[in-house]
Amino acid sequence: MTRLLFLFSLLCSLATVSFGQNPSFKVWEAPEAIFQRASKEKKPILLEAFLPTCPHCMAYDKTLRSPIIKNYLDKNFLAYQIDLSKRENGLFLRKQNIFIPSTPSFVILSPEGKIWHIEIMGEELNSTQGILKTLQIATDPQTRDAGKLARYKQGERQPDLLLSTAFFTRVTMDTTQNISIVNDYAKTQTPEHADAELNFLLIQKAMLDSDNSVFQNFLSNLPAYYAKYDSSLVKQTAENVLMASIFSSRARKYTPARIDSLKKNLSQIGVPAKQIAMRLIVLEVLIDLDQAAHAKATDRIIQFYEGKPIPEKEKAFWCKQLARNASQAGPCPLP
Repeated sequence: MTRLLFLFSLLCSLATVSFGQNPSFKVWEAPEAIFQRASKEKKPILLEAFLPTCPHCMAYDKTLRSPIIKNYLDKNFLAYQIDLSKRENGLFLRKQNIFIPSTPSFVILSPEGKIWHIEIMGEELNSTQGILKTLQIATDPQTRDAGKLARYKQGERQPDLLLSTAFFTRVTMDTTQNISIVNDYAKTQTPEHADAELNFLLIQKAMLDSDNSVFQNFLSNLPAYYAKYDSSLVKQTAENVLMASIFSSRARKYTPARIDSLKKNLSQIGVPAKQIAMRLIVLEVLIDLDQAAHAKATDRIIQFYEGKPIPEKEKAFWCKQLARNASQAGPCPLP
């Protein structure tokens, strides 16, 4: 046990050492100061989002110390590393409507602080040439993500552009635009593309709603996906999209048919019936209450517990929900 603790401490120490101040980046300062400086110097901002325990981040840190990259960054950017293990940094990114699904990632902002480009930096880009090319793409008005989104809004609908903008709107937390783009992408696909690698990549990385033909074709062709990819990854990908659909703010507008479809889809990927009921009960009750169907909501809750006593904390939650839109105050109708 002592030896394991020693090894763990050593690994943590090595991680900390690896992420000593990288000379290619400026010392992190308050975000307000960074934005003021960028506006004054008219330089875009590069944020390398990393985690100290991320092996890929450690590998990138070595490459980013290259004098070639340092000179390029000094000339063209205000460059900073942002540690996502620190809560305040996560809150800062969220305030900017930035979601980082994987590290390391490059976030490039305009001198005015607008999001230009977000790139998950995979192993294939971990070279001086790969990093410089990424930064050049990010500063080109035509090739950066924001430029592609502008082209989409102007009417362009090439599949590769739709894929790029779907991911961009995912990581910039623009759900409404994301769903619109994914639906437009779905229109470009035919059943023959059902198990296409790009479709699976889209579902994995960018899809936030299950109500489109690409996702439904995916579910209809699960055996083909299981044959090509790790089965647990396929199931998790499907489950992520379905749960994103269930927990979205728009879910309370779903029709009974849509709710039934979600249940069927969860069952299709092997989620047990009890778990399906557990994942949807709150949404179904809230929909009942939105429609002023208080008796229906009460019966639904009672049926969910199958005649068993409702735990006190859960009962308090349900009673609060049932009282919220009740026409008149009264005792909680739950047993």
